Amino acid sequence: MNNDDKELLGGIFKLSETGMESTKAVMPKVKEQQLKNELQEQYNDYCEAKSKTEQALVDAGVFPEEPGMLSKAAMWGSIQLKTLAEQSSDHIAEMMINGTTMGIVDLTKHLGACQNANKSVREYAQSFIRNEERHIDNLKAFLA
Repeated sequence: MNNDDKELLGGIFKLSETGMESTKAVMPKVKEQQLKNELQEQYNDYCEAKSKTEQALVDAGVFPEEPGMLSKAAMWGSIQLKTLAEQSSDHIAEMMINGTTMGIVDLTKHLGACQNANKSVREYAQSFIRNEERHIDNLKAFLA
């Protein structure tokens, strides 16, 4: 596994961890069952991606760091603040779409920077992006 592979997998790991944390923080605010189901599916996909990338990195002798408590607390606080006055399905869907889009942009930058990553790692990153785009399309149904 070369450095670009490690960098790209590390990016997917971090995005998966962030996605898990943000989805977990917003789920208790969701009242509509269909939106809860979509977010649960997205959460499950993040769990799977995190596990897969973590194992690949560990197998290569790299031990990925999870975000620190301060970072997690800041994200949790931001979600709580953004949903304090507005907990509608369309507002939560919009928040999730925005966060997912930021993740796609970040991973796309990683793909551009990691030109020497192995084909299988690049394909996995592209698959992750396509999956995120699918989640965005599904969340659009909740926008008013």
